[in-house]
Amino acid sequence: MRSVLVILALAAAVVTAAPQNTKRKERQVVVTNPLNYPSLLYINSAAGHARTTNSNSSSSPIFELILYPADPDPPSPKFAVVVLGGGEATGTIKLTQNAPPTGEVRIEGTISNLTPGLHGFHIHEKGSLELGCVSAGGHYDPFKRDHGSPQNLERHVGDLGNILADETGIAVVNITDPLVTLVGPRSVVGRALVVHAGEDDLGKGGHPTSLTTGNAGGRVGCGVIGIA
Repeated sequence: MRSVLVILALAAAVVTAAPQNTKRKERQVVVTNPLNYPSLLYINSAAGHARTTNSNSSSSPIFELILYPADPDPPSPKFAVVVLGGGEATGTIKLTQNAPPTGEVRIEGTISNLTPGLHGFHIHEKGSLELGCVSAGGHYDPFKRDHGSPQNLERHVGDLGNILADETGIAVVNITDPLVTLVGPRSVVGRALVVHAGEDDLGKGGHPTSLTTGNAGGRVGCGVIGIA
């Protein structure tokens, strides 16, 4: 709790120190805490009156304080794209964040050359694919959680669940996720998107790798997430 008070006191000091110039845009302090993860405290450094929007409904004592350049205009949408290769699976996936830095991200596209059925679908920590998809490392997990379903609190940021390939081997991807972001220190841009050979058990399979990889098998396709 002491760490929370320190951070909030710092935020209050920064806000109250602003010049009282009514002709300038407001500084905004936004506290967000999706799914009870550590809150991101964004402070827009534009001079002017202060306004705090606090949507933190968590009892978590952890806050990340992030300062970003002044921008009086509403945030513009951010876009990223992945071209899958590195294995049998191919396709293009687009990522869209309409309200950065904290808005949810839409992930959509089509993947071909899969076996019919469910396939684990994850963001991995590294965008290095020199040795193929194995070079992407493990799931992107900045909060050091166990692997799980994207609907669960206990999950990696990179856990996107399963995609379903039809009898022709084509999977249509349409996912909206609240933890993935395309901006800031937790951005997934530059990391890898990976499709697995088998079904992700979402951490509930009881296999030795269920809580790390979902026992989803080998990697049949991958690509680096790049700015579009």
